[in-house]
Amino acid sequence: MPPPSSNILWCRDGSEFARAAADHVAALLARKPQAAIALPTGQTPLGLYAELVARAAAQRLAAAQARFFNLDDYLGLSVEHPLSYARFLREHFLTPAGVPEEHIRLLRGDAIGIETECRDYEAAIAAAGGLDLAILGLGTNGHIGFNEPDSDWSAQTHVVCLSPETRATHVAQTQGKFAIPQYGITVGIATIIAAREILLLVAGSTKERALAAFRRGIPDPQWPVTALLTHRNLTVLAAAELQSAAAEGVMAPR
Repeated sequence: MPPPSSNILWCRDGSEFARAAADHVAALLARKPQAAIALPTGQTPLGLYAELVARAAAQRLAAAQARFFNLDDYLGLSVEHPLSYARFLREHFLTPAGVPEEHIRLLRGDAIGIETECRDYEAAIAAAGGLDLAILGLGTNGHIGFNEPDSDWSAQTHVVCLSPETRATHVAQTQGKFAIPQYGITVGIATIIAAREILLLVAGSTKERALAAFRRGIPDPQWPVTALLTHRNLTVLAAAELQSAAAEGVMAPR
């Protein structure tokens, strides 16, 4: 399988990156207002969410009929906790965009009976007709959702032990203000691959090696992002500053 360079849309700056991602979501909602969409967290999608909220405020985006899910969260945290991804999504997108509560189903990291929560989450996605779009960020070690290197690609929603690299990255992002949990809960790679469309967002210099692994075009369990290589409807948006670095690293080993 050749490196999928032609599948990557390179964005010149953060504004273009946010607009291109928002255009993708808006086009889906125009075609299917009741679409089921899985959302990422972190720094990468912040521009996307700001753009979507601005469009909703200007009545250029109708998100009220869509159904929204999240990709992952920390195990054991309530939705009120400052680290909670559920809280992040409500604050940055769901609430200001006017999405009604009945159209929101987020992972409950503090659920009693976490295995039941995993099964119920998959059932909720199925009840929505499956994911129409999974929007993904990319971890420095190639993780998508919280699916770390050597994850089971056939798994659905499950509990995962977070890698030291992932936890260290998150400690840095929070400037050491919080203890990062050792475990997370995440939709599985099988759930992601089952989405009708996938939008992968890649920004930040720390993503060079992971993007290079993707561009090698070889499925590799050490780089979970490479599970996306065979998806029939994958769009990759990447920051332009990664283009030359990723190209130079195409043949670089892990």
